[in-house]
Amino acid sequence: MSTLCADVALTRGEFKLEAAFSVPPGITTVVGVSGAGKSTLLLTLLGDKTPSSGRIALGDRELFDAEKGINLTVHERRIGIVFQDALLFPHLTAKGNVAFGAAAGGDANAWLERVGASALAARRPVDLSGGERQRVALARALAARPEALLLDEPFSALDPAARASLGTLLVALQREAGVPFLHVTHDPGEALRISERTIALEGGRLVAEGRTSEVLSGSFGRIAAVGSDNWLRGTVIHDGPDGSRVDCGGTVVVTGRLHRSPGDTVVLMLPAEDVLLARGEIHGTSARNILAGRVVSLDEAEDAIDVVVATPVELRARVTRAAVSELALVPGSMVWLLVKANAFRVAG
Repeated sequence: MSTLCADVALTRGEFKLEAAFSVPPGITTVVGVSGAGKSTLLLTLLGDKTPSSGRIALGDRELFDAEKGINLTVHERRIGIVFQDALLFPHLTAKGNVAFGAAAGGDANAWLERVGASALAARRPVDLSGGERQRVALARALAARPEALLLDEPFSALDPAARASLGTLLVALQREAGVPFLHVTHDPGEALRISERTIALEGGRLVAEGRTSEVLSGSFGRIAAVGSDNWLRGTVIHDGPDGSRVDCGGTVVVTGRLHRSPGDTVVLMLPAEDVLLARGEIHGTSARNILAGRVVSLDEAEDAIDVVVATPVELRARVTRAAVSELALVPGSMVWLLVKANAFRVAG
């Protein structure tokens, strides 16, 4: 099993990419805000963009070496890629798309079965959902038997259920393939679910590399979550059989027991769907957290509304439009947030 290694610099206009890292067999995620250089990094590894200097190797094969004049073509590198929009051939069926990418002797039907898409074999891309198209795209990429696989936010346009399902599938596919997977995501929760290693980019520079929980904790201020999860960096002030208390920048929350020492820094994830809102203070509830705050904004989110509340730390609650109307929520409204202790998950 080979490791993908890179130490490259690339300049395009005013943008400069500088990164040195390694991707061992397994899933390594790449995180960073828009414009950080994530897609540029993947295209450089793929061979679509040529670095100004440096070296890229996959195991004992040199893919690029500026000093030696080595620069293998995309085809020669044997690195697969899956994009956000799948890029399936519209005139081919799902089976035809997979067969097109399959290595000699590859069985398109077998690969569709591996990704749970056997029933889609005769359908064309226009008749597939977003999640189904990505399953076919994964099958096509892996059917070519690449020595590494790059994934450029392939799940970002999907609903949470589809993202979770495909994340689980991706972990299983990597274990079967046994090659390095480098997966770009804007979602720290996804990074935590599918990978143990993460690379963080900022302004074209690698700012962190290591265990996912440690990178998300250390780079939290630079790679803040985008989506419906709340990410809170805090300090443990109590830990015992009755649970833990964590100070998250002035908002103290009660969680399930974290088994951390007072003074330890942790990153907590709280799904927005697990935050309930009330216009008046409520007593006699099993929720360990009753937090007062004021509405900062109401953001459209799929078929719901994300209500952002300052408590003083900002927390996001995902509620229905009917709830927003019935509670008469507007920016500046005083509200109370109810959160169960076990709704918090420790990320680092």
